[in-house]
Amino acid sequence: MKIPFMRIDRQFSSIRGEVMPRVMKVLESGRVLQSEDVVALERRLAELHGKQYGVAVNSGTDALVLAIAGLGLKEGARIAVTSMSFVASASAIVLNRCRPVFLDVDPNTMLMRTDRVLELVRARAVDALVAVHLYGQLLDLDEIAYEARECGIPIIEDAAQALGSTRGGRPPGGHGAVTCLSFDPTKVIGACGSGGALVTDREDIARRVRLLRYHGHVGNRVYELPGYNCQMDSIQAAIIDVKIDHLSDWQARRTAIAKRYDEGLAGFAGIRRVRTAPGNVHNHHKYVLHVEDRAALIRYLDQAGVQTSIHYTLPLHHQPCFASVAKAVRLPAVEGAVETILSLPIYAELTEDEVDFIVGALSDHLRRRRAPK
Repeated sequence: MKIPFMRIDRQFSSIRGEVMPRVMKVLESGRVLQSEDVVALERRLAELHGKQYGVAVNSGTDALVLAIAGLGLKEGARIAVTSMSFVASASAIVLNRCRPVFLDVDPNTMLMRTDRVLELVRARAVDALVAVHLYGQLLDLDEIAYEARECGIPIIEDAAQALGSTRGGRPPGGHGAVTCLSFDPTKVIGACGSGGALVTDREDIARRVRLLRYHGHVGNRVYELPGYNCQMDSIQAAIIDVKIDHLSDWQARRTAIAKRYDEGLAGFAGIRRVRTAPGNVHNHHKYVLHVEDRAALIRYLDQAGVQTSIHYTLPLHHQPCFASVAKAVRLPAVEGAVETILSLPIYAELTEDEVDFIVGALSDHLRRRRAPK
């Protein structure tokens, strides 16, 4: 049996009848940019997160870059960020001519260490925070947000991996001045190409980001400030809107698969799942394990036909693109974790037979290497 890490083709097949009429409607309208489809999606995303404003852009990376720009931070501002994330969480900081301050993680949850964040905030050693909600669960920001408000330090919530997740019953965005979303095809709600958005209660941020996403245009070919061209096109907005209708059902299916993996791995030594923090409802964007002999398990699963992945192979402070701003940084937890973490396939379109096959392959390998406790 061959089980790819992602099956976007299957997802499309399951919703073809909903997607294609929306795509055709956009094409027949001739409004492939700056259409009502985009505006409607922005309203829906804002409502989904309990915010007043939504701004759709071309990618999650664009959302982060423009969110930081929207805060009006001075050049060289120090922005705290986890070293365990996709590169965009930190490259957006550098692209705004600010300096990332890389932080270590809790090795159990892989989320940024909140105690270290609090130390920096209380010492006013950072000017802003990019709070990454990783793998599908939210970082606890309650105490951090209170302290940050007292010190005038804004929070940008990077919720690229957290659509549908909650903490204490609340979605992402409860603490950030602005919250960024991604609709990369690998995400739980993915565009058929690329897409991103940000949501906020601050009119000044929403206005500035809308200007920046299309050359600072204010109408009648007048441009208020230099900007970019990072609009979301109308077809992507229509497709994302269709997929959001399935957000809850798809999440429920991924949750069931995660439970099945948990049950299959119970009792084996040398392997453990990244823990879900108390109070979190995980969207299971990723199912990530710590494995003592990762290379052997990858080889075994690959030979069995099961594709895996690693999120991520290098901590951000070791990435070459940040070499000039991360000299002599030592973060032991994240540096150790990148040697053990492994992601299993987890998407709603996995069949029961495929899930059973993956669990069986994992169990067979683990039994060969060590007996259950």
